[in-house]
Amino acid sequence: MNKENNNSAPLPPRQLGKRRNRYAMLAQWYGPERAAVEISAHTCQPRKIDFLLEDILVKIRRPENGVLLTLRSKWSEIVGSMFAKFTEAESLKDGILTLKVRHSALLVELKPSCDLIVKRVNEVVGENTCSSVQLRV
Repeated sequence: MNKENNNSAPLPPRQLGKRRNRYAMLAQWYGPERAAVEISAHTCQPRKIDFLLEDILVKIRRPENGVLLTLRSKWSEIVGSMFAKFTEAESLKDGILTLKVRHSALLVELKPSCDLIVKRVNEVVGENTCSSVQLRV
């Protein structure tokens, strides 16, 4: 292609990366005016940030997260101060409380107490919130 037939116009400053390549290709195919129209026709329209954040928060907001915060604040009451130093309520999903244990030797100590932990958790945060406990190192 020689320079006389080159219809490409200088790229607008907002055209970056892949978009710049598409613009250059479309400018050669359609001409610079039509290329800009084609780019804008196939580009997502801007959205306000509060709408984006609301969509994200709806996806991550779960009632179990509030319960988990309550558990963490009252953890020493539930398991006792000795075990509270070495364990942490990591997640609560579908009634299964996952406890992070800092040392594998504590798994042997805590395993028989899982039913008691479930009972105490349900006393603190409400009946039928927790159905079982899963331990992990």
